[in-house]
Amino acid sequence: MDRKPEPINYHELAIAEVIDGKASDTDDQSMVAEVLVSMPFDMSIADTQFLFNYAHWRLSEPAKKQPARGILPEDLKRSG
Repeated sequence: MDRKPEPINYHELAIAEVIDGKASDTDDQSMVAEVLVSMPFDMSIADTQFLFNYAHWRLSEPAKKQPARGILPEDLKRSG
């Protein structure tokens, strides 16, 4: 999946926020399970589909979708 799945309602926005917060801390299976049990609402089929699509997108190429860590601004100036 190349395009980012965009949330279209409050449930999907909540799902995306939880995934974004957990993406660097856990693997894909445990992250999806944590999201499933942590939502304060019953997830519809559409919510669940968004969860899987968003998690797949977020984890498919994490280096491109997460901010670089450990690079100081002065290091960027030296490299260019």
